[in-house]
Amino acid sequence: METVIPALIVIALLLLAAFMIFEMSLSAQESVATSWLEMQERVEERARTNISAGAISDCDVVTITLSNEGDTKLADFDQWDVILQYESGSAEWYPYTTTVAVADTWTNDIDGVFEENIFNPEENMVITVTLSTPVGLGTTNRAIIATPNGVTASTMFTCE
Repeated sequence: METVIPALIVIALLLLAAFMIFEMSLSAQESVATSWLEMQERVEERARTNISAGAISDCDVVTITLSNEGDTKLADFDQWDVILQYESGSAEWYPYTTTVAVADTWTNDIDGVFEENIFNPEENMVITVTLSTPVGLGTTNRAIIATPNGVTASTMFTCE
């Protein structure tokens, strides 16, 4: 009889521990499922995004024309990456600005009329990178543009 009370206490502790482990397991599975759904949404958005680029340069200004060939609206231009990789091997990242012709920044002009400041499917956008140091004459360089969802486009340009 003296072992019944300690046995009940041990059984109660075991049941409590099993319940807590089960609850933590369900919580972990819910977190994994939520993360999986968020990842799947990002992958689907990336799959629906397609941009292509072409560029021209007049040595101190690089003009890149982008075409939105996907099904995703693009915006948040301050989160885009515009990188110019020079023939010398160096590369420079340029921040976005809404002010025209500020050295070592880029700005954009969207030809669409559907929504202001949104790069919609089937629209074209002109990115203008204003350089403080001109690109070397006759050099072949590369412009790389990356959207916030991870889609990139690149094009070659030469200063002539």
